[in-house]
Parts: sequence; C-alpha cells; structure tokens
Amino acid sequence: MKRLEVLPLLRRESMGDAYHVLTFEAAVDTGASAGQFVMVRGAEWGDAPLLPRPMSYLSGGRTPSILIKVVGEGTLRMARAEPGEPFTLLGPLGRPWRGAHPGRRPVLVAGGVGVAPLVFLARDMAKSGLRPLAIYGGRTARDLPLDDELAESCELVVTTEDGSRGRRGRVTDELLERLSADIDVFTCGPDRMMAKVAELCRERDVPCAVSLETPMACGYGVCLGCAVPREEGGYLYACVDGPCIDARQVSFSSDSHAPVKGAPRVL
Repeated sequence: MKRLEVLPLLRRESMGDAYHVLTFEAAVDTGASAGQFVMVRGAEWGDAPLLPRPMSYLSGGRTPSILIKVVGEGTLRMARAEPGEPFTLLGPLGRPWRGAHPGRRPVLVAGGVGVAPLVFLARDMAKSGLRPLAIYGGRTARDLPLDDELAESCELVVTTEDGSRGRRGRVTDELLERLSADIDVFTCGPDRMMAKVAELCRERDVPCAVSLETPMACGYGVCLGCAVPREEGGYLYACVDGPCIDARQVSFSSDSHAPVKGAPRVL
C-alpha cells in the first residue's frame, strides 16, 4: 500500500561527484519490494523543481534508500542535501521483480544506475540461498556505482566500453557468450542495452524480465505520461503495468514513445 510521507534524510553517501546514495529514516517499514519505485521530492524545494522524481528503491524497510546520478536540477539538489533535510516520498509504487524460475540460474544484467533495483533483487535472492551471476557495465570505471555491493551477493563480471576496468566492451557481449537454456535474465539499464538484452534472450528462448523507464509525473496511473508500446498492440503504462515486466510484452522496436530504459527516470 503506497503512502505519502515526509521523511528526513538519514545520510548521503557520495561516489565521486555524479553518483550518490540517499537513505531516509521512516517510522514504519515501507513495505517496498525489489523492483518497485518511489516518487521523491524535497519538502522544502518550493515551486521549483515542481514535479517529484521517480527513483528505484535500492533498499526498503525502515531505512529506504535510492541511488541517483546528477543529470538535472532535481538530482543536483538531492546530491547537495544534508542529513535531516526533509523529503516527500510517495511509495512503494509499481510492480516488483517476479520470482526466479526454479531450476534456472538468475543472471542480472545491469548498466549504470540501473544497478539499483538489481542490487535489491540480488540481496533478496541471497537470503533465499541463490547466488546469481551479475554482468555490470558502464562507459568507464567511474560509471559502476555499487559494484562492491553487487559483488557481495553475486558472482560479478564487469565490462567497460573504454576498457578501464574488466572486459572491454558491453554487457551484451558478455551475455551472448553465457546464454544457455538454464538461465533466467533480469535486466535494468540504458534503452539500447535493454533492447539488445531482450533481443538476445528472445532468440534463445531465455526468460527475461526488464524494468521500464519513461517520463512520469504521478507514478500511479493518473497522468498517463508513461505509455510504452505493447508488442501485441496498444500500450503499457510503466507505473502500473511495470516497471518490472516480461520483456516479450514490450515493443522495443517502436520509436513512437519515450526511450525504454532501466530504473525509472532520474532527473
């Protein structure tokens, strides 16, 4: 059940200038599951920026956290927030990750800040005795926030486009070599990465769950700003039909909508 709450910032952890983890303090358990998201806005921001920002949960419970990348005014203000600053949070929202298929090894494919809901998922899987394979990629070694956290619960393979860490190339290069009939893929990241992962899995008949990203203003199906073309026709709404959904339901080839990416849009 979603709740609108004003919560104080408990701490902000910075990973360079661009990436930050914000952890909030709640009086009761948020009830958030891996893959769900929350609409976040500074309670003292005034009229601008006006709209809240949809962010994937990195963790839930009484200390919910999010991972942000500074790309606009909203995330810049979050990146400068100090402990005790109040934030308005509406969540948990959307559909979480499905369960892993029995008898298949989970493979988590992450790009950039798309790692957040996959870290949450990996921690849940570890509690159930599973140790997934995680393939995590970025443009450079600086674009791999939370790689250490992912490695705690997974067998981690890293790729970078410039070769500054791990294998030189993209996550899809590594995934292609590891595709087999006994794996189960969960992916979150940039639009082109997501589309390629879904394509590879479809060709090999490998189950694949994706997390959708589109612009949204409300997060619960009122603004209708997060429409994504459905493979069989019509539209999905990322906030209520997703963000976590079977990749085969999504028309990645359509260019008539906003980009389909990983975790909900970070601004």
